Amino acid sequence: MRTLRFTPLLALVLMTFAAAQTTRAATAAAGSYQFTLAGDKYLKYVEFEATAQAEGGATGYIYMTNEAIITIQDVDGTGDKGERFAGYTLKAEVDGLVVTETEVVINKEVVLEKRAVLSATIRDSSVLTLIGQRVLLTVADYGDNTRVPDGVTWGVYKPIVRDWVASDAELKEDPGVGLRWWATDAEVKDDVGYAMPRDESFGTKTFPPAAYGFVDADNTSGDIRVSS
Repeated sequence: MRTLRFTPLLALVLMTFAAAQTTRAATAAAGSYQFTLAGDKYLKYVEFEATAQAEGGATGYIYMTNEAIITIQDVDGTGDKGERFAGYTLKAEVDGLVVTETEVVINKEVVLEKRAVLSATIRDSSVLTLIGQRVLLTVADYGDNTRVPDGVTWGVYKPIVRDWVASDAELKEDPGVGLRWWATDAEVKDDVGYAMPRDESFGTKTFPPAAYGFVDADNTSGDIRVSS
């Protein structure tokens, strides 16, 4: 009587499964979420998918719709004429992703919060002036905790364009123009500091992930998933 042994085949299957699990464990965020704001009847919807790349950056997309009436104001004093729109849609191309895991207290309950910050550039929109602007989408995943709804917040930012260079008007050729330096706090021994002039582009490192406050959402549906 012959006995068939499947141990090598089983091992191969398990190795393949383990490799697949490792691949799935890559830093990523995805989901769809529909909601209104507290006291706001206008429906909002966000759908997104982002995966961090080993060489840096990320790939993916953000799709958003908002039925609320928005007014684009001239907050920078550039003289741009304010515009008013009855809702908008936009689709943005993701280029950055940062994920953090922290235990937080919500409604007197300690829960694990997986927070993701996505940065993207708007490639298409029903509001033409939004095309080319930057989007920072921040989401929170609280796992299967049905008592704590997932979190979401976002911002749209106009890129800063510096078309001038600061220099000493009394010097024909200011030797300080173009120099870079490292700024640190002299009173803090281990201050890591940061490079100057600072990067003014809007991305995942513009603000600390913990600095974002989530919107007060009502009538929520959908699911947000964050992995690291």
